[in-house]
Amino acid sequence: MTSKIAILTHGDATQVLNSIAAKFNDLSGPMNEIAAILEGATEDAFAQERSPVTGDAWPALSENYLKQNPNRVGGQMLQVSAGGLAASIAADSGALWAQISSNKPYSAIHNLGGLPEFAPGPAAIPQREYFGVSTQGEHDILSVLVDYFTES
Repeated sequence: MTSKIAILTHGDATQVLNSIAAKFNDLSGPMNEIAAILEGATEDAFAQERSPVTGDAWPALSENYLKQNPNRVGGQMLQVSAGGLAASIAADSGALWAQISSNKPYSAIHNLGGLPEFAPGPAAIPQREYFGVSTQGEHDILSVLVDYFTES
């Protein structure tokens, strides 16, 4: 079996490496695409009421909560009001970064859940993960970067 290896001269190798290095100065294009992937995963999590990472369904609303909030029976979780958590999700990106965030102070406890030792009530809510990406999402993000760095 013979190996096919492209032979580059010193000048060719330097030119290829300089071309790749220049692309690291501004990754705005791929970072914008990555932010859109993150935002899409979060929107899907709210729509499907499932973790974007594992695909597991969110825990159902507790009987106690539904008893205290009868208008929530049959409603979508984490979407009580039009200006609530789901509507607060924002994607952003820059030359070297991509992010997804919420400006709601209660965002983290819903995504991460309360600790088991918390007293019953608002702080003892179960995790309903909506930030993150699946294995497929990770592949999509890597594909964006591979495409960017391999295009001529």
